[in-house]
Amino acid sequence: NANADEPGNPNPLILTAPPNSTPQYRDKTMAGTRLTIHTTFAIELLLLVAISFLYAINRPHDARSSAEPFLTDKSGWAVLVEDVSPAPSPEYNDGIIGSVLETAAAITPHIYGLVGIESEKYIPDRPRRPSAFVEELRRKIDKVHDNQSGGEESKTQTNAFPPLKVNLSVPQLESPTLKSFAEALERGFQSQQAMSTTNDPTIQIGTADRTTKSYDNVSANKMCDEFQVTIQSAPKNFPNGYQRELKYPEIILLMGCSRATIPEGQLFRVEVGSNSDVIMRTSLSADQTKEIQQHLEENIPRTLSEILFVPLSENNQGHRVERLSVQLIDESPSSHHVHASGANGFGDGNSFTAKDHFDILGTALSSSIQSRVDSLLDDLSFIYGGNAIEVNHDGPRMMEGSMIKSKRAIGVEARSTGYLALPEGIVVIPELENSHKHVSVEDMAKWTKISRQWTRNSGDVEWTLFVPSRDNSQLMVEDKSTGTKGLSVILPIPEKNGGGVDSVSHRGLSIINLPPASADIELDKLLSTYRYEISQSLGYLVGYIRSIHGLTPSTAQKKHADDTSVKYGDETDKLSFWELESVARSRYYTILDLVFSETDVLMALLHQHGGTLSFPQEVSYKLNNATYLLRESISLVEKGFPIMYASSL
Repeated sequence: NANADEPGNPNPLILTAPPNSTPQYRDKTMAGTRLTIHTTFAIELLLLVAISFLYAINRPHDARSSAEPFLTDKSGWAVLVEDVSPAPSPEYNDGIIGSVLETAAAITPHIYGLVGIESEKYIPDRPRRPSAFVEELRRKIDKVHDNQSGGEESKTQTNAFPPLKVNLSVPQLESPTLKSFAEALERGFQSQQAMSTTNDPTIQIGTADRTTKSYDNVSANKMCDEFQVTIQSAPKNFPNGYQRELKYPEIILLMGCSRATIPEGQLFRVEVGSNSDVIMRTSLSADQTKEIQQHLEENIPRTLSEILFVPLSENNQGHRVERLSVQLIDESPSSHHVHASGANGFGDGNSFTAKDHFDILGTALSSSIQSRVDSLLDDLSFIYGGNAIEVNHDGPRMMEGSMIKSKRAIGVEARSTGYLALPEGIVVIPELENSHKHVSVEDMAKWTKISRQWTRNSGDVEWTLFVPSRDNSQLMVEDKSTGTKGLSVILPIPEKNGGGVDSVSHRGLSIINLPPASADIELDKLLSTYRYEISQSLGYLVGYIRSIHGLTPSTAQKKHADDTSVKYGDETDKLSFWELESVARSRYYTILDLVFSETDVLMALLHQHGGTLSFPQEVSYKLNNATYLLRESISLVEKGFPIMYASSL
C-alpha cells in the first residue's frame, strides 16, 4: 500500500521487527552458544584428564626416565623406614590441636604485617624444627658425651668417647687366672690415664678364651716362640672394594718364651702388626703369675697406651685425599739406550731402544704404585666414610664378626712422559769433584707447573717422579733457604696467571737417578731394578700422605720401658690399625655434625614438599641404607668398638 503512511488513510501499515531480532533474544542465543561451547570443552577436558589418569596409573614405572610425564612416582613412601616428620615442638602439645596452634602462631605476625597492624615491628623467621630422626641420634651422641666427660667437655673433643673395649687372652692359662690378669691390666690403664695429660678414651679390659690345652715347659716355650695370630681382622680386597672384620681388639699374652724371641736383659716383647691385635711375649713362665700380674699393672700399660693411642701432629687439619696423580717424566729415554750383545740381553740380539726402556719404565711405575700406594689409599677410603656398600637393613644388626665392605673412593692416575728436558741454566754444576748436580726448589716448581695440567681441587695430591738423563745423573734438589739437598721436596703452592694462589697445595717431586743398564742385562732383572728404584722414590709420597693426616712419615720407633721392647711391622710406612684409629677418632665428630646437618635439611625437604616431589622406590632404598648406616655407626660407638669402624659407615 503505497499510501499507507499518508494522513487520513484509515488503514495505515505498521512495520514491526521480527520476533527473533530483538536484543533480548540475541543475548539469550549467545548465552546458549557459550554454554554449549563451555560444556563441550569441560567434557573434553574431563575426558582428557580421565584418560591421562588411567594411562598414568597403569603405565609401568621406568627407573631410567628422568621424570614422569603425568603423575609423580610416590612409590618410595611405602618402603621408607624412617619418619621424616620434625621433632615435637617444646611449646605446643602433639596432635592436631598442637599443630593448629603452632601454625596459627607462625602466620599471625605476617597477617598483622599485611593489614597494617604492627607494621614497623620486625617479624623474624621462625626457626625450623629439626627432624625427629636427627634429634633422636643427637640425644644418643649427647648421652655418650655426658657419660664420658660429665657433660662439661666440648662435644668435639676426642675424650668424649665411651671406653674402648679390649680383650685379653692367654692361650696357656685357664679362665680364673686370666680374669685376674685382666683386672690387673685394667687397673694399670686407669692409673696410667690418671697421670696422662692427653684426652684419650679409657680402656675396658675383657677376656677372650684362646685356651687349647695345657703345656709343659718345653712345649710352652716352643708355642710362645712360634705362635702366630690368625689375622682375620686384617683388610681383605674383593673385586670392587675392600673389607674388614668388625671385632674388638685383642691383647694376646704368651708366656715362657726363649731368648730367641725376647732380647737379652728384657722380660717382655710387644709386637704390633697390621691388624688390631697386639701380641705380648714374656720370658716369665706360667708359674710366675704374681710377677706377670705385677708387670701388667705397673709397666705394661704405659707401653700399650703409646701403641693404642697414636699422637697426631698439628698438621692434621682434616685433609682428605680425593685423587692421586703420579706423573713420571723421563728427561731423555734415548740416553739410557744400550745394545744387547746376545741372547741373554733384552731383544734377543736386537738393540735395546729408547721405546723399550720407556715401556719397561711405565710397567714398573704401575706395579710399584699398586704394591706401595694402593693399600694406603684403601685404608684412607675406609676411614673417610661414605663409601660403605649397601647392606640389607632389614637383616640383623652389626655385631662382632660382621664384615664391613667399603668401595675404593680415591682415584689413582699414573702417566709417563718422555723427552721433556730441563730448561737450560737451572742445573747447577758443582765446582767440587764429589758434589752432586742440583736444581733449586723454585725452578723445579715453575718447571712442573708448565710441564703438566694442574687441577684445582684441594683434595688432589699431585706427585712428579723425574728421571734425569745420563748427562744429569746423580741430580738432587736444593732448598736455598736452608742449603739442604735431597731427592724429594714438597713444592711450593703455584700462583695463578691472573694473580692469587692456586688451590692445589699437595704437590711434590722426587728424583729417580736410575743406575746405568749394562748391555747384557735381562728383561726381568731390568724391570726389577726399575721397580725397586721407583718404589723407593714413592716412599716419599707415602710419607707425605701420612704427614698431612698428622702422622710421622713412618711408624715411630719410640723408646719404651727398659724391660720391654716393641716390634712393629716390616712395612713401617703403611698405616697401622692404631694409626687409622687415631685419624678416624680425630675427625669423627666433625664429620658426624656435617652428616646430621645435611640429613636434617633432607628430612625437612621431604616433609614440607612430600606431596609434590617425586619419590620413587630407588631413592627410598638409598635413603634407607644411609639412615641404617648412620644408626649403626652411632651404635658401634656406644658398644665401645674402635672408632674407625663407626667412621667407615
